[in-house]
Amino acid sequence: MKARSIRARLTAWYAAVLLVGLSLFGLSVWFALNRSLYETIDETLEDRVVGVRRFMEDQMGTLELDEIRQEFREHSVLGPGGDLFQVCDAQGNWLYRSAPLADNEVPARLPGTLPRRGVYEDRQVQETVLRFLWRPVEVGGQRYTVQVGAPMGELLEATGRFRWALLLLIPGALLAACAGGYWVSGRALAPVDRIITDANAISARNLERRLEVPQTGDELERLSRTINGMLGRLESAFRKISQFTADASHELRTPAALIRTTAELALRKKRPPEEYEQALQQILAESERTTDLIDNLLTLARADSGPAALQLVAIDLKATLAETVRVAQRLAEARGLTFEAMMPGATITVLGDQTLLHRLGMILIDNALKYTPPPGRVQLTLERDGQSAVLAVRDSGMGISPEDLPHIFERFYRTDRARSREMGGVGLGLSIARWIAESHGGQIQVESALGQGSTFRVRLPMEEARS
Repeated sequence: MKARSIRARLTAWYAAVLLVGLSLFGLSVWFALNRSLYETIDETLEDRVVGVRRFMEDQMGTLELDEIRQEFREHSVLGPGGDLFQVCDAQGNWLYRSAPLADNEVPARLPGTLPRRGVYEDRQVQETVLRFLWRPVEVGGQRYTVQVGAPMGELLEATGRFRWALLLLIPGALLAACAGGYWVSGRALAPVDRIITDANAISARNLERRLEVPQTGDELERLSRTINGMLGRLESAFRKISQFTADASHELRTPAALIRTTAELALRKKRPPEEYEQALQQILAESERTTDLIDNLLTLARADSGPAALQLVAIDLKATLAETVRVAQRLAEARGLTFEAMMPGATITVLGDQTLLHRLGMILIDNALKYTPPPGRVQLTLERDGQSAVLAVRDSGMGISPEDLPHIFERFYRTDRARSREMGGVGLGLSIARWIAESHGGQIQVESALGQGSTFRVRLPMEEARS
């Protein structure tokens, strides 16, 4: 048994609590028994004192001293407790003294030195423990001391036997209870050991494996279900990371191979200056594309690192998108498309990062321009809806199929990889757009149908709503 195991700690706590409980119970019972026996003996002594006093009241006025002593001797033989009693007057003169007490010189106490209820005392006489009661009595106007005694042998034997019984039974009961508690805790914690064994068998290579869920309806069942849920989330995250790594490697390998191949071909033999210029232009284009990809990957890595620690300030979203609109108009003209921007007359203030919000607008517009063939139309609208600012980008392009629509915000997801490559996309733009929207406390949605275009709508909270 491991010293720090839950099973050991449960058994130790159980043993400690049981030991304290049994000890308190045994002590309380022992003291109660001892007190009860003493009270019984004391009551017997009190009854004997009362009996002696009554006898004295009946006999003192009619008998001489020798006759009184004879009557006392007969009374001691007939009364309970035998002849363990003696009587003296206020001057210390003995009226009667039983032989055992006289032989052992058990002293007397004068009536004036005793309280009204008397004094109890345990005294050893000839290797026998006796309990005495000295009590003052008044008979015929004279004060006397009546001393009665009772042997304590049976009481001491009874308490001694009970004490030894406690000393033997408590450890035995404690050991039996600890053994039973250890066995029961082992049975109760056996499912935990199975959970530990199954969990240790799960690694990155078999994340699809799950723990066996005991149908007990207790904490162990909830623990197993919780761990299985966590494993499911880890499996999903691990697959996304693996896919992300594979896609990023593929996307980076292609431009790197093109740059290397173009440079090798240009250096293989002497060429005219225009061919070198053309090769450098190809290398520059691929380098720019690679730089954009790396920048996007860094942005997503920033998003994966945790809650975005953005420097949010109050900005005019309308003014921020003005530069985005100017760039979009130039890109639309170059592609033979019509671009239209509908901005409100009033200021729309949000708490945000101006650079990221500009990038969000550019991602949505660039995505719309890429997938809208000429002569198409792209429209940007900005309006206020209650406590939210709503940015919408609509296009008349090819649209998105229903099976692709749930996945378009996933990283490196492209509806048509060949055409997306030609258009310069790698499938990261919309993932970054969603991160920007969510890091500003907003959300992004899409509505689309094949051949009917798409509408991307971003809803951001206004400054007063965020405050």
